Amino acid sequence: MGWRVFANFAAKRHFNGPLRAVSPVADNYAEVDWKLASKQAKRSAQHRTAASPNSLKLIHYIDASLKGQAAPEALTLRESSELFMVEAISLLLPLIYILGVLFAFSTGVYFFSEPMVESILAEDYLTATHWACPAVICLGLMYILLRPIFGGFRSYHGRVLQRHEAPALFELVQQMSRHLNVRPPKRIEINNETAMRVDAYSGINSIYRDEYKLIIGAPLIMSMSLNELSAMIAHELSHFRCKHKKVAFYLMHHVSEWLYFRASGQDKRHQNLLKRMQKENISFYEYGELWTWQRIHLLQQWTFASLYHIHRRLTAWKCRQIEFETDAMAIKVAGTQAFQAMFMAIRRSQFAQKAVSLQNDWAWKDGYLLDDYALAVSLEARKISQANVQQIQQGFSKTISYFCPNDLERMQAAKALPVQKGLLKAAVEARYLLEQPSLLSKQLTLLDYHANSIKMAHKFCVSSEKIRALKQKKDAGLTQAKRYFDNRGEHRILKFEPTHERDVSQFDIQQSIDHIRAYRVEDRKHQSTAMNLFKRIEKTYIVERLRASKLPVHKYMPEDVIGKKEADAYLTYMQEQYGAVVKQMEQMDQVFYQRAHECLNLLAHDARSSVIQSFHNLELYCQVRHLISRLVLESKPLKLIASGLHNGASTRILQAGANEKQVCWETIRQLREQLTSRPIRVMVHGKPVHILKYLDYKLGAYPERSSQVSIMMMTEYVEQLLQLLDFQYNKWQGQLALVCSQFEHKNGIAQVNLLNRY
Repeated sequence: MGWRVFANFAAKRHFNGPLRAVSPVADNYAEVDWKLASKQAKRSAQHRTAASPNSLKLIHYIDASLKGQAAPEALTLRESSELFMVEAISLLLPLIYILGVLFAFSTGVYFFSEPMVESILAEDYLTATHWACPAVICLGLMYILLRPIFGGFRSYHGRVLQRHEAPALFELVQQMSRHLNVRPPKRIEINNETAMRVDAYSGINSIYRDEYKLIIGAPLIMSMSLNELSAMIAHELSHFRCKHKKVAFYLMHHVSEWLYFRASGQDKRHQNLLKRMQKENISFYEYGELWTWQRIHLLQQWTFASLYHIHRRLTAWKCRQIEFETDAMAIKVAGTQAFQAMFMAIRRSQFAQKAVSLQNDWAWKDGYLLDDYALAVSLEARKISQANVQQIQQGFSKTISYFCPNDLERMQAAKALPVQKGLLKAAVEARYLLEQPSLLSKQLTLLDYHANSIKMAHKFCVSSEKIRALKQKKDAGLTQAKRYFDNRGEHRILKFEPTHERDVSQFDIQQSIDHIRAYRVEDRKHQSTAMNLFKRIEKTYIVERLRASKLPVHKYMPEDVIGKKEADAYLTYMQEQYGAVVKQMEQMDQVFYQRAHECLNLLAHDARSSVIQSFHNLELYCQVRHLISRLVLESKPLKLIASGLHNGASTRILQAGANEKQVCWETIRQLREQLTSRPIRVMVHGKPVHILKYLDYKLGAYPERSSQVSIMMMTEYVEQLLQLLDFQYNKWQGQLALVCSQFEHKNGIAQVNLLNRY
């Protein structure tokens, strides 16, 4: 059974990459091993083929167009002084941290070691041992606080591109480097990001040696023109025209990034610390260790945050100035028009990325994988509507980084310069710079799946066009379900089963529709009231749980709710009101059930067999609706607590998170027991499986005890579980509504929604 490869994985989408499959209950957040992938590509280069005629034509065109050399850049005394200042600041701030740590703890070591030595000389070894302990602690703390200074450099950011795979691209970079009077990059790497940048080849020292690499996103190559891509490459290479500017620019960016990641707690040490702190039933000694580690890390975060703000204020202005200067050089090479078009092309690709992520979200839930991420982004970028284009243009004024001007400022600066035509004038798509662009981008996508242990992923990959078509079919079913069920069931599960409270068994299809039409206004009032009541219940429940855990309500809900002194009594009252309203709504649910039931009895055998499982699934699924609603409510305080762990976790917060995790774990256990006894089947690649097997394939095996998962893992598990259940529920509704609506239309039955009938 090949589709078992989806076991133990849940969707986790990265904004700058294809579909990630990572289990929320397994610690396997794997990244692509670009070094290994590059070695494999190099081995396969033995079977290289000659350059294609298209590449040879492009190489000849590039050589003929990029003639001459740009004048070398000369620095004035003022510019040299400014660069020296920002470079000194970028080096000085980490040095201040290092010297501060060394001075503080070296003083401590000296203070404790002096009496220790005196005690040793006096042969008082017990006293010497007492003085040695704090000295050793100071040395340990010195090591701990200096650890963030080292490490963190990544040698590979993508798969190394071989020359025979893109001879025209290599020629473009080579000739452009010669034209700009810069040394060409040591290598070109390609990944699935929608960005292009330069980075150190092998550590910070390589920048001083003028060794760097160019990192290109495959979606940009697939969606941009040659002129637009040339403008990006010229901009990146222009950073290396002046060694003094290059070193200062590199230091400003990397010191800023280093400080920011540690100030925001995004480094791996902080993540590992959070996971350890969420363990249950830890010993007193381990708790003391974790408490000490956390206080040290909070001190580090505060220190790095202060250094980051100082560094940003003192150096960001020069970094922005250098960006404007490199833009001017890129305009001379690529032209004003291509430079301005470059911004729109990049933002279109990034906007298309979000749409592709939504398609991937649906595809993963239905058992498919996208085969070519870069091509999907490229196709989606071409289909962006005019309204979305205007939305992208409005986002030009948004500041992405303090160290880089926004798009609007850069385009206005380009307009202020003399209009340049550029050296490359041919209207050629950038993907022709690659020999086999589709094959290369598919390999990059499969690398991402293999990195997360999805074996034989190629067997389940489908094209973006098919995913789009399947999703459109699913969306059509959802639209039909809204019409058929008269916009019911969006925020709750229908009571889709025979009733013992209201006799509608004598209703035929038309009588059911007439009853719905007659009472739909009153029913809409019940729906609105129930929605408002449930929102109040959510807020009141969160307040009650936070107060029961003795956590400050204003910290987690500063604006959404005002604390109530008797939240428990108020919650009980609101739940009673909500139950009364829902009871009225569930009586109307039976009419919808009777309508579908009568239609199912009248359908032909082929049509009935295609939706009979969906009908029974809805019947069985509605029987566990109370547990699902309870899980939705119980997950709210857990999500609030988990989202606040990055800002510091005290004993009380961790205990509250453990309690909420236990509550959710118990509810899911009861839900799984209820689902086990109900034959709810879902389809995965045309094969029916029980819904619990489907959930385990997607989310991994459910833990036997709540202590086996952390608070954050349980939060993600609950979120993914509810999304999968909601996806299947809407799918069943859409399948049933589509067939029944077609039957009613063919037989002339007057439907409910007269304004939008078909």
